[in-house]
This record gives sequence, structure tokens and C-alpha cells, in this order.
Amino acid sequence: MSILIDQISKKYGDHTVVDQVSLDVDDGELVVLLGSSGSGKSTILRLVAGLILPDEGRIMLSGVDITHLPPQRRGLGFVFQNYSIFPNMTIAENIEFGMKIRKVPLRERKARSEHLLELVGLPGMGSRYSSQLSGGQQQRVALARALAYEPPVLLLDEPLGAVDTKTRIQLRQSLKSILKDIGVTTMMVTHDQQEAFELADRVAIMNNGQIEQCGLPGDVYYNPATQFTADFVGDINFFEGRVTASTTEECEIELFGHWPVRRRGSHPFQPGRNVLYGVRPEQIRVSLLEPETYENGIKGVIEKSMFFGDVTRYSIRLDGGSVLDVRVLNYLFIEGMVMPYELNEEVWLIWSQGSGIILADETAPQPNGLSTAS
Repeated sequence: MSILIDQISKKYGDHTVVDQVSLDVDDGELVVLLGSSGSGKSTILRLVAGLILPDEGRIMLSGVDITHLPPQRRGLGFVFQNYSIFPNMTIAENIEFGMKIRKVPLRERKARSEHLLELVGLPGMGSRYSSQLSGGQQQRVALARALAYEPPVLLLDEPLGAVDTKTRIQLRQSLKSILKDIGVTTMMVTHDQQEAFELADRVAIMNNGQIEQCGLPGDVYYNPATQFTADFVGDINFFEGRVTASTTEECEIELFGHWPVRRRGSHPFQPGRNVLYGVRPEQIRVSLLEPETYENGIKGVIEKSMFFGDVTRYSIRLDGGSVLDVRVLNYLFIEGMVMPYELNEEVWLIWSQGSGIILADETAPQPNGLSTAS
């Protein structure tokens, strides 16, 4: 089933938690609401579930208005962060609970429970109690229970937030496979960017009760529509710049008043426009050699080096005074493909002209005749 959220708003007193949000989720699609604490993402999930009612707007399920239906009449599956497993019931009884309430015959309940335990990777564990399971296993039980009565829509509120990092990685690898196998339409909430990108068909970035951007994970990461989105979904180096040339094929930007960089592709910014230019650390390579004519390059001095296991992170002070972060894969040093760089060593920072992000600098004054949108 598909979901349509149409201009919903929710206030608590004078505080607007969800502000005129619209979102559509296609049949069988997994959409992740990604945002920090207090951004409104969990409130949207509760509005869809019917646990709270919106002040404005409507919620449609495959064309049917469910805005004012109570939760039990919506028939949606819901998994919370804290599992909510009944400790006095066996795992099988937990999974069968919703089916029992709906008066599903015993034989059908048992068969469905066994099938779901197989599906979530807990075969033969139906007779155990929650106290005998790890956190990751309990979360799998919570998922199986939510799927037991075959809900048309599954709502997941930080479902992996209460388990350790290693278990969380293992669970998210199996979660997407399970959801795709059964084809259930899913909305999920998380604050974890890696989790969102790995699981989602589309990601909706939440900020101050609104959706900043919604799209494919790769598009959101490499083509963010706002500075907030660019900052939130990963590390990025931002610089103030000025457009010096713009054609249908490329845009040229001047950084620090004298460093030209180019970005291939057409852009809406006119020459003279003040912009923000961003490039992600993993898109930059460090070199002692000057860049080729088809590459962007800026000279700087290594100020700090930090080891992070698979990568070394360098902080490099540029001629313009700004500090740029770069990551170098450590296997390049181990294999002798690159020599480690020394502190205070002068290097070139080089990246493709197909990389980089150009955004409007709303805070900078614009030359006469140019609006903030052009």
C-alpha cells in the first residue's frame, strides 16, 4: 500500500513540531526519515500510526483518508527502539499475540510464528523468554511480532538504536533483505546517516519540523539542496566564493579572491554571484605534484594528522587561511603507493572538476542587479 502525507502540522503549545510536511511513499518502498533529535521525525511516524492526531493536513493510505482513524483500525505494524517484548510470554507467544487478538486460528498462528522466526534468523527459539535473548535477538522478535498479522505498512522508530554497534551493522544488513522479501511498505526513523543510506530507497532529511530534501541516498549525498543537508549527511569542506563565469557546460568560481575552481555542468548562478562551494574529504587527494589542467587544485600546509584505522585524516591550512579536511586510505601507505605526509609539509589538494557542490550563499550581500536566487 502507498502512503500520502499531505501538508500535516503538529503543535505542542506554541512549539511547532511538524510544519506543513508532505511526503509520498510508494507501495513496497522503504523511506527513511533522517534527522537529529527534535527534528520532528518520530512525531511524523506517530501521526501516521494514529498515536497522535495532526492539527492540520491529512494522511492517506492507498487513497483512503485515515487521518482520524484510531490506531487499531489502521492495522499498521509498529516497532519501537525499546523492543516492548512481553517478559512473561515466550518468544512464540509474543509473535502470536497480535494474531490471537484478531482471533486467527491456533494452527495458523503457530505456522506463521515458526515462519517468521525463520525469516528473522531465530529458528527454533520460540520457547525461550526475552531474558534469554540478546538485545539484537529481542529486536528481531519485535520485528517478527510487527509482521505477524501481515500489516500493509510497517513503521520503524529507531529500531536499531538500542543495540551495540556491531549488532546494529549485522541487523541492518538483514533488515533490508527481510523487508524486500515480504514487500511491505515501510517508513523508518533514524538519526544514523550510515543506517539511512544503507537501508533506504529514498531518504527524507528532517530539520526543524520540515523536510529539507527527499531523494535517492546518492543524490542527497552528492547533490544536497541546502547547506544543512550537505553538513548533516556527511563531512564537507565549505568555502565562500564568487562566480566568475557560467555556461551550459561549466561554472567557474573564485575562492579566497584568487584561487579558481571549476564545476562541470550547468548551474543557475550568474557571474558575480556570491556562493558557497563545498567538496567532501573523500573526493580530495593529497599530492606533492601540481594538478593537471583538467583538475581543481589548491595549495596548503599540513597542520594536523589523525589516525582512524582505515584512513588517516589530515587538516590542511590553505593559503587563504581556511582549514580543509582530507582523508587518505591507509592501505595506500602500507602498499607503498603513497608516502606518509609530514606535519608542516606543503602539498597540493586535488579533486575532479566533476566533484564539488555549489549552493547559494544566502548570508552574503549580492552585487547590484543580482538576486539571492540567481
